[in-house]
Order: sequence, then structure tokens, then C-alpha cells
Amino acid sequence: MVGDNRQLAIDKDMFVMAFGRDVDYEAMGSDLGYLDRETGEVTWIFEIDEDAEYGVGIPADNNRRERERIEEDPDRFLEIPGLSHGEHHDILRGFLRSRWCDDQRRLENAEEAYSGSIGRWKRHVRDDEAIHAFYDFQDAAITELAEEWLRDNGIAPVWR
Repeated sequence: MVGDNRQLAIDKDMFVMAFGRDVDYEAMGSDLGYLDRETGEVTWIFEIDEDAEYGVGIPADNNRRERERIEEDPDRFLEIPGLSHGEHHDILRGFLRSRWCDDQRRLENAEEAYSGSIGRWKRHVRDDEAIHAFYDFQDAAITELAEEWLRDNGIAPVWR
């Protein structure tokens, strides 16, 4: 219940990006997002310091300092889990079951274009409006899942 949770101002875009990442198919596989329970800041670190520099150009020493800061105060920082690839497929299937438009032919076309691959669906649907509607649906679904996860961890997000 929100009344039992501590309100925390959180950058919605940064948090949803961290929470919505596909942990099964990350490029580096070792980047982690953390929420600072005091400030609401989302921090990214790499488990291996050199990966930060190699992967995104963050100096290894900066990553090490940030990683150590998080390790020294584990009660302050909450690791943001991300979503599995299967959860991303669940979101697409939820979109395909929704009534995102009134044109039955377009709804059927979007559903028929899905063959178990999200990327292939985007290539084969050949309907920009469907793709944009999916991204809106996906953003709302991930935000809802993120809010539920935050509430389960004692936080009532105040999105900024």
C-alpha cells in the first residue's frame, strides 16, 4: 500500500530504462543499475571495472569508486533487477491482445507478424502505427511493473 511506503523522487526515464532492460540479452551482461534510497538517483556500474571503460568509456577508476561506494552501504542502494526476455515477450503478447486500434485487419496483421521474435515482429509487421503503439504500451507496462516492484520494496515513486 502506498501509504506504508516512503515517497522518493525518481527520474522516471532513467529508472524505467534500468528496470526495463533485457537482462538476458544485454550487450555487456555485467552492467547493473542501483537506486539510491536516499536521493532517488539511479546509478549504473559494471561488475568488472575495465568493462566500464571498454563498454561505454567510463574510466575504470570511476566505476571502481562507485562500485565500492555501493558495496560499503548496501542498505542505501537497491539493485534494479531488469526484466527477462520472456517478460518482454509477455508485454508484446499483451499488446497484441489489446485493442490498440479499431481496424480488425490491422490487429490481425500485427498478431500474425509475431512468430516468437520481437525483432522479427518489428520487421515483419510493416505498420509504423502498430510499432509506435507497441512502444507506448511497452512503456506503460514497464512503468507499471516498476512501480509495483518499488512498492514491494517500500518506495512510493514520485516521478520527475
